[in-house]
Amino acid sequence: MRPDGTFRDACVAGQPALAVRGSASSAGRPAMSPLSDAGMRRAAAEIALWQGYSPTPLQDMSGLAARLGVRQVGIKLEGHRFEVGSFKALGPPYALRKELDRIAGEDLSGWTAVAATSGNHGRALAWGAGRAGIGCRIFVPRHVSAGRMDAIRRLGGEVVPVAADFDGAAEAAADAASKPRHLLIGDRPGEDCQPSAIDTLFGYSVLGHELLAQTTAARPTHVFIAAGNGSLAAALVARLRSADLSPPPVICTVEPHTSCAIHHSLRQGRITSVPTGESVMDGLVVRTPSALAWSILRGGLDAALAIDDRAAVAALRDAWLGRWGDPPLAVGETGIASLAGLIAAASDSGMSAMLGIGPESRLVAIACEGVTDPDVFAALVAQAQAEEGI
Repeated sequence: MRPDGTFRDACVAGQPALAVRGSASSAGRPAMSPLSDAGMRRAAAEIALWQGYSPTPLQDMSGLAARLGVRQVGIKLEGHRFEVGSFKALGPPYALRKELDRIAGEDLSGWTAVAATSGNHGRALAWGAGRAGIGCRIFVPRHVSAGRMDAIRRLGGEVVPVAADFDGAAEAAADAASKPRHLLIGDRPGEDCQPSAIDTLFGYSVLGHELLAQTTAARPTHVFIAAGNGSLAAALVARLRSADLSPPPVICTVEPHTSCAIHHSLRQGRITSVPTGESVMDGLVVRTPSALAWSILRGGLDAALAIDDRAAVAALRDAWLGRWGDPPLAVGETGIASLAGLIAAASDSGMSAMLGIGPESRLVAIACEGVTDPDVFAALVAQAQAEEGI
C-alpha cells in the first residue's frame, strides 16, 4: 500500500490493466458529493411508484463462485428494467420528470427532450418522453448499431446520426437543446452539475438502493460496475458510501482497453481524455468522463479495470451457454463488461491480491443491460463458438 493513497498500476501488454487506490481498502465517502442521502432516498421512493416498477433481480452464481474460488458471486440483471432493458430507465426518465415539474403550469405540447446516446440512454429517454407526452430527438455517434437506433424509434424517438464519436454527438445534442422548448437530458459538454445531470444520477442511485436491500443478510465485499462516462458508477458509489457499510465494499469500474477514460483519470488524479477506438462494448466508448461523475469517483472509487473485447465476448458466450453450471443468462455486450472484469480480476493472482479478493469474498457484478440488439448478440455468440471450434 502506498502511504499517499495514490494508484498502483498493473498493466501487461494484452492483459487487463488495473489501477488500485492503496491496498483497495475503501476510499470512503466521496468528498463534496452533489448527491444527498435524502435526495437518493426520495428518488427511490418516487420511482417505486412508477407503473411496472420492481427491483431488478440479483442472480446467485454459485457455479461461477466455485470456479473462481470465492464465497459468492452475484449478478444484478438490469435487462429486467421496465421496457427499456437497462439501468438507463432509472436516470433519464427521472431527470425528464423533474425538468417538466420545473415548468409546471405551461402547455407541454411542442416540448422536445434531447440527448446523445450510444443506445440505452436514448432508448430510455424516448420511453420517458412517450410517457410524458412530449417529443424526443436523439443524436447517435457513428459506432451505434442499426438495431439500437431502431429500438429508439420503436419507442417514439427521432434518431439523428452524427458522423463523430460520442462526444461529438453530445455537442450536437447540446446545440439542438439551445432551441426554444427543448430540454437536454444529459451532460452538457464543459459544464458541471446541471440540474438534469444531477437528477439523472439520483435516478441511477436507485440501483444501489435496491442492492443494499437485496444484500442485508450478506453484504458484498466487492462490486464491479461498467463505466462509460462514469455516471452509473458515480451514482452507485454515492449510494453505497452513504450507507456507511462496515466493512465497506471495494468498488471497481470496468472499461474497454480502447476507451478507458476513468482508468486513466484515476491514474492521473484528474479528468483525462483518451483517444477512443472501437469496442464490442460500444456503450462504454467515451472520450472524456463526466465532470459530475468525476466529482464523486475521485474520492469514492477504489479501482478501475480495463479489459479487451475477447474477455467480454468470452463471458457473454459462457453466460449464455451456462458454462459455469449456473442458469444461462442473456446479457448484452456492454452489460457483460462488469462480469468479464470480475472474472478477469478474480482469476489473476496479482489482481486478486491488489483488490483483496480471497476465499471469503462476495463479489457482485452489475450487468447494466440485457440484450438490446439481438442481431449483434447472436453474431457475437456465433463468432465466439466458431473461434472455439464448437
